[in-house]
Amino acid sequence: MVKDRFKTFNAQFEELHQRQSQWTVPDSELRESLRLAVAEVLLPAYRSYLKRFGPMIENGKNPLKYIRYSPEDLDRMLNEFFEGKTWNEQKR
Repeated sequence: MVKDRFKTFNAQFEELHQRQSQWTVPDSELRESLRLAVAEVLLPAYRSYLKRFGPMIENGKNPLKYIRYSPEDLDRMLNEFFEGKTWNEQKR
């Protein structure tokens, strides 16, 4: 069940990252405000879940299959939201 939740999170976040990175918010203050609002909700919840259930996965088989992102990775990816990047630019 925990592995399934990590897999689901990974898939949903990757889809969200792909979409939100393509959107453009020209106003830099608004763009940063939106990113912060998402980060303030997502990162504490992810850190808490990772702290609670991460050890169960890390001690199992293929932990990187399930825990693909550190909180720092997510934060970096959130900073790419609303930049208007194309699909090809995201893959680089």
